[in-house]
Amino acid sequence: MAIGAVKTIFRTGRAWGTARMRVAMARRPAPTVSKGPAVAAGVAGGAAGAYFLDPQEGKRRRHVAFDRLTALLRRGKAEGERRARYAAGVAKGAAAEATGAGDGAESLPDPDLANKVRSEIFRHPDAPKGDINVNAENGVIYLRGEVGSAEEREQLTTGPSRIKGVRAVVNLLHLPGEAAPTKEAVAAIR
Repeated sequence: MAIGAVKTIFRTGRAWGTARMRVAMARRPAPTVSKGPAVAAGVAGGAAGAYFLDPQEGKRRRHVAFDRLTALLRRGKAEGERRARYAAGVAKGAAAEATGAGDGAESLPDPDLANKVRSEIFRHPDAPKGDINVNAENGVIYLRGEVGSAEEREQLTTGPSRIKGVRAVVNLLHLPGEAAPTKEAVAAIR
């Protein structure tokens, strides 16, 4: 009997809960769909259709709209490529700055080192650019040519020694009327 009473109470409770849920659902208002955006989209679609499907001007309008759209896409693509190139350049510059490239590192190739020395010693407007030859071999700078005075020869010799990557400077410069020294003669003096 007790078991039958529990079953009855349980069924009644479940039925009562279900009935309460049905009443609550019946009292709740049904969800409504806003008609404003749908009407606005319909009006806009109808206006666009009338504009582009006009028998007299529709074909021209469609072509103009297509041309403007493709131009906009081309400009967007070009702008995207430009930004990508700029970002790549910034990244490349940051990487070069982080590695110390271009600051006169010890590992400059000889032609680059010779160009760096040339730009340093021929910086002054009155420097004898056409009369001096600058070569680099394994980080050693060789200066050859004729100079006007001993002071100028000394100045051209001391300039390259301050540049990073230059291991030594061999002075093969001579004054007018003097014989040009050779590498072997200078090496024997050292």
